[in-house]
Amino acid sequence: MGIDKHRSAQGLPLFRGLLPVDRSQLSGDIVAGITLAALGIPEVMGYTKISGTPVVTGLYTLLLPVIVFAVIGGSRHLVVAADSATAAILASMLVLVAAVGTPEYVGLTSLVALIVAGLLLVARIFKLGFLADFLSRSALIGFLTGVGIQVAGGDLAGMMGLPKEGHGVVAEIASAFARMGSAHLGTLAISATVLVVIVGCTRFAPRIPGALLAVIGAIIVSASFDLSSRRAPRRRGPTRCATRSVLPRTSTSWVLPAPMQRLR
Repeated sequence: MGIDKHRSAQGLPLFRGLLPVDRSQLSGDIVAGITLAALGIPEVMGYTKISGTPVVTGLYTLLLPVIVFAVIGGSRHLVVAADSATAAILASMLVLVAAVGTPEYVGLTSLVALIVAGLLLVARIFKLGFLADFLSRSALIGFLTGVGIQVAGGDLAGMMGLPKEGHGVVAEIASAFARMGSAHLGTLAISATVLVVIVGCTRFAPRIPGALLAVIGAIIVSASFDLSSRRAPRRRGPTRCATRSVLPRTSTSWVLPAPMQRLR
């Protein structure tokens, strides 16, 4: 019964990206993990702005897939997490059936995630990965650039402490610049500082995670000056749901959201 644990672990389709463990590279792997967290955490928090979901869901899309991929994945170089393209596609479809930020909207995002997971498993079984070779790199870069401009334009008013107005990116940007005289100086100062930290670290110290430092600094400033208790500018549109409503509840019955029931 003396079965070698290392060989038995290799024989299973599990932990193929982790085993065998090279102790000489362990310190480098730890640094790589910390670096990935420093870059990925601020990114996925920003992606929730695109998808219209609470910030905590961004952390779910980073932590849970990484843990699962460490068990069933076979690559040490693939980054598994959300991205801006999928967030934009998700939001563009769900806004047609539910109001952004409502519990119903968040529930639909979970349903879409489960459906996509099932389709990816089917693609894995039938080895359909070659379809990715037909994606044009230039079209993908253009799409991601457009998503970046859309997100930046939509957040411009918020960076000035102003309510979001206008329909479409151009109208939102024009409205924000037209109301610059009414900007909240404290919010504007924090926004400018965050941009300086991120751009400065990227330009002069690329090894330093500027985005993570900016997030940590903003949290410290918010806690020190109790900014969360101050009245925020009113925004037009539905109120975002509370974070606690995002956590799934155990139930023996499955009930489709109202928009999905109307589509049946």
